[in-house]
Amino acid sequence: MKLGIALVALVALAFMLFQLQSRLSSATTGAEFAGIDWRPTSIAGESVPDDTDQFVRFEVDGSISGHGGCNRFFGALKSVDGGIEVGPLGATRMACPEPIMSHEAAFLAAVQKTRSFDFGKERLRLLDENGDELVTLVPRG
Repeated sequence: MKLGIALVALVALAFMLFQLQSRLSSATTGAEFAGIDWRPTSIAGESVPDDTDQFVRFEVDGSISGHGGCNRFFGALKSVDGGIEVGPLGATRMACPEPIMSHEAAFLAAVQKTRSFDFGKERLRLLDENGDELVTLVPRG
């Protein structure tokens, strides 16, 4: 159940990045971020190791995929009445040892709270309803 809720949140992240594409200046294209694996560097103020398996990938068509640290996920999203609608989603359902599972849950829970974002200089920050940072992402290299 928690994984399903977290996956919905991750799809919300993809939608926000997809919406970002339309807000960028004409000099910046969707190719700037689409098709890139974005990995978290911090979640809820806690540093994430550089070698994390976590990432999210956004596509121009609104699809999303990635890895939460243990499980792969995929889905679709669309804009509805100023918000988002997510689904259908799919994910593997593997169990991994701690702390991998708790890191995955924290990543997906933070993404679930995302209401806005800040994008620039190869960095994407996910923000909550008050503008506070939830997650910072960089291209996975």
